Amino acid sequence: MNKRIMWFAAACSLLLSGIAAQAQEKRTVFTESDFHWQGKMAAGQTLEIVGRNGEINAGGASGESAEVNATKKSRNGDDEREAFIEVVEYSDGVTICAVYAKEARPGRCHRGGVDSENSSGFWHNSRAKIEFSVQVPRGVTLKAETTNGGIHAHNLNSVVEANTTNGSVDVSTSEWASGHSTNGHLDITMGKTDWKGDLELATTNGGISVSLPGSAAFQLHAETTNGNIHTDFPITVMGTFGTKNISGTVGSGGRELRLATTNGGIEVRKTS
Repeated sequence: MNKRIMWFAAACSLLLSGIAAQAQEKRTVFTESDFHWQGKMAAGQTLEIVGRNGEINAGGASGESAEVNATKKSRNGDDEREAFIEVVEYSDGVTICAVYAKEARPGRCHRGGVDSENSSGFWHNSRAKIEFSVQVPRGVTLKAETTNGGIHAHNLNSVVEANTTNGSVDVSTSEWASGHSTNGHLDITMGKTDWKGDLELATTNGGISVSLPGSAAFQLHAETTNGNIHTDFPITVMGTFGTKNISGTVGSGGRELRLATTNGGIEVRKTS
């Protein structure tokens, strides 16, 4: 009997936790061709943009309000109707997704990704583009993800995580940034090196250029297959090293910076 009571109490607790989590979320769907969202965000919160077809462009906001604008473009009206934007507001941030589905309903956008139409290749077959323009307040982390398009974030005062498949990543921030692509170059300028754990910049078809303060200290691991490696920083290396693979200590060392590409060169620069 006691076991049944305990099981029932546990089930009620899980149910109430789920209800509370849902209550903290605010979901809104936008089907218009021109999208606008604005809201006050505090340092430490996260603004996440999840695209699919289209670029993401970001800059630093002058105040405490984040602003996101998007334009939906298509040569085919049917394609445009099957693309919409969902906004999910949490207590600690906002996730904004480009969604490709026949039915514009909430529930497809979530942290880290989006659930588009289940039919095979649905969003790949859509020619609709949704391009985002973002203004990020100081101290608000920007997470930007797209598949077909570049990510360009300039003059930010925020931690940045930028990931794309077919496109370049171009970021300048007073904080630190990570970047990933498959077909595109990475050009990252950082003002600080106090990232947590390892920081990785990686692509397959493209070069990598990273600029850091002259006083930076970190462990460097850089590797390319078809390209060369150049660094402005003196590196202390134990053992052998070559022009395509370097592992060593910059300054007093510290956190790890991992740079990897297959087809492209790697440059580690000092900012002036």
